[in-house]
This record gives sequence, structure tokens and C-alpha cells, in this order.
Amino acid sequence: MISVPGARALTLPEDAAQGPPEAFMIGTEFAHLHPAPDHSLHLVLPPDLASRVIETGWAEHHPVARRGLITSGAVMIYAPRDEEEAELVAQIVTAAFEYATNAPA
Repeated sequence: MISVPGARALTLPEDAAQGPPEAFMIGTEFAHLHPAPDHSLHLVLPPDLASRVIETGWAEHHPVARRGLITSGAVMIYAPRDEEEAELVAQIVTAAFEYATNAPA
């Protein structure tokens, strides 16, 4: 709903979207994958986790979050380059899913 053409959104059914409102970009969308050749992702993490992921060099603040228009937990995750990095990115996406569903961390 808020990305470039060809992006694939990760959304939840209304009854599964039990996280706080700031866990979502729009509606029940908690992440989206940008199409080739980029393959980066925008997603929402708890703000403290977003800060840690940025500090480790795996993300940067979403441009709209930098302007204070959406939660500071909105970040861009860099595309993985190999299987090991894909596993790390999957863990970050899982953290966004858990935030959006209010699952225990």
C-alpha cells in the first residue's frame, strides 16, 4: 500500500494484528520487500531493537521515520548477499512479526 510497484507486503489478518498501532506502517502491514534488483525491506521493530539493528550496520531509519512522521521503529533492512545473511534477515523479519502480533519475544 505504501511502496514501489512490485513490492510484496507482509500483512496480518485483522484478528492477528494484536501489536501496538506503531508496529504497523499502514493498516496491518508490518513489512514489505522491495522488488529486484534492490531486495531490501522496510519493516517495523520495537524502537530499542530498531536502534540495535541500526548500530550493527544492518539497517537505517526509514526516510519518513527520520522526519518523525512514523514510528522510530520503522527501518530499512539491507538485502542479504548470502545464505548466512538471509538467516539474519529472517530473524529480523521474525522480530517484526512478533512485534505486530504481540507474541512473546
